[in-house]
Amino acid sequence: MNKNMTPDNDTNPMDEILKRTLQRQEAPDGFADRVLARLSERRSSQKPSLRDSWLRFLAQPLVRWAALAAFATAMILSGHLHNLRRERAEGEAAKQRLMLALRIAGSKLQLAKSRVNEINAGQPERPEERE
Repeated sequence: MNKNMTPDNDTNPMDEILKRTLQRQEAPDGFADRVLARLSERRSSQKPSLRDSWLRFLAQPLVRWAALAAFATAMILSGHLHNLRRERAEGEAAKQRLMLALRIAGSKLQLAKSRVNEINAGQPERPEERE
């Protein structure tokens, strides 16, 4: 290492320039007041944006309560509709099961009727039944 490159003796001129440029300086008198004045001028000259107008509109307590009530109503109605759809689906499934049970019962009754008819066809007629 070169003895001229000690921390106290910087030989690089760029380091010196950066130190002077980045050295902390006090703001001139009235700087903050000028910045705030310019900011207020800019805000007063701009038209309120659509976003700002909506935010201002929603900042009113009555509007907030109305929006909250509308949201709560929508949530309750959506839950109710969900329950109705679920009940309807359960009812349709129960109907399908009932129809299957009735078809099975009908086929069993048809089978029993045909067996009874076979048994009756093989037996001779009784005289008491004619009268």
